[in-house]
Amino acid sequence: MVIENLSQTSVISALKKQVDMIESKRINERYTMINYYEGMASEMMGDIKEYFNSDSLKQVPHLTQNITGKLINSRAIVYKEAPQREVDERLFEFTNTLDSSMLQFERMTYLLGTCGMLVKWDEESENDKLNYDMLIEFYPLFFETDSKPVAVIYPLFNHEKTKVTESTYAYWSDEEHYLITQGGGKVSVNDDDSNPFGKIPIVFAHRHPMTTEWWREGASDIVTMNQTINVMLTEMSLSMRLQMLGQPVITGVDEETRLAMGVDKPILLPEGSGFSFASAGGDLQKYVEGMRFLVDSVAYNNNLKTKWSQGRDAAISGEALKLMEIDLTESVMADAEHIWRPVENERFEIERAILEANGVTLSEEYSVDFSEPRFPLSASEERLQWDWEFDHGFKTKKDYIRHTNPDASEEQIEEILSQISEQRKVEKEEEAPEQQEQQAPLFNLRTLTNGSKVSRQVS
Repeated sequence: MVIENLSQTSVISALKKQVDMIESKRINERYTMINYYEGMASEMMGDIKEYFNSDSLKQVPHLTQNITGKLINSRAIVYKEAPQREVDERLFEFTNTLDSSMLQFERMTYLLGTCGMLVKWDEESENDKLNYDMLIEFYPLFFETDSKPVAVIYPLFNHEKTKVTESTYAYWSDEEHYLITQGGGKVSVNDDDSNPFGKIPIVFAHRHPMTTEWWREGASDIVTMNQTINVMLTEMSLSMRLQMLGQPVITGVDEETRLAMGVDKPILLPEGSGFSFASAGGDLQKYVEGMRFLVDSVAYNNNLKTKWSQGRDAAISGEALKLMEIDLTESVMADAEHIWRPVENERFEIERAILEANGVTLSEEYSVDFSEPRFPLSASEERLQWDWEFDHGFKTKKDYIRHTNPDASEEQIEEILSQISEQRKVEKEEEAPEQQEQQAPLFNLRTLTNGSKVSRQVS
């Protein structure tokens, strides 16, 4: 929303307009996408009801599939393997959940088109840490000539209360931070309502380059296809039921004639009437192929290839699989450069500002190296890869532990290395007596049989 200035009166006025409008279409679309991504059956069933009358739906259960979550998670894989960050090592002491949060951020951005991530300082934990929250519903404020938000408003959700009488919103600009109630009242967070970090602690990501609007289109094609598949599955379930049981049809009988039906009851029909079972027409196998075509076409448009539970291709080599997925690989690496490298740099500047406000000063040097998507290696191939990198000095034991334990802190990594070193020391001490026994001198039987003094020969 465009705003003339950042005075409290203007901000509250903008918020009231947003609350009254709720930007209903956009917000409803975003929450619908979230529902389909999370596979919320109750929400998807509500969409099915629009296409069936109540009598039809009573005959079969609602059928829903979480295709959206599957495709989004398969496509948003820039952070599937954590990137290598060259940065002041002290940053890792405060960012235990960084990689998992960035993976979630990537998926939400690909789903919604535009997403925000709040970087905050958690003082309630045992050790002060940086935490990250996804912002699904938020309202950026712009000056008329600016394309970058000058302030942001987002609702604060209480996940424990089922009913909230009045919503509360957080307001951030580069200079100010306070809370606003839905009625327009202000709640101060600190004495002078100032922003202690000097910048908005929110990083935004856009799935597509900026064109005519700040908001970007998300995975609406995937969600629409998911809705269609759910409707078709329910229709197919109805067809299968009618095809197996058949629909009883009676001709030549008026409505006043009542017939009792049952396997133990004979049916007496008036002269000229008829009774039969009508089965649903159509080829169900072609129906299934039609649904597969819909899924395949949408997956193809997102640089994905589907693998069905039945009729899937035989096992192929990793190199052949990599060639088949070349479009996906190129798209993922393009996303890393055009979307996530700028996001990484912007998020790091926010982290530096927050840490500096809490007495921790980091170096300004920062770089990130994204990994090219790799297909799974066998255990032996992975061991050979790590051995080669160890031998050539490209990786260290710390890198290996960080790879196998991505959530481990630097202190935990040091502790693991220390335990390994102590264990190896104990094993060497236990191996030493055995080696001495193997090297013990042997009797020279030749001199013994000659009656001479026993001599010893060291093997």
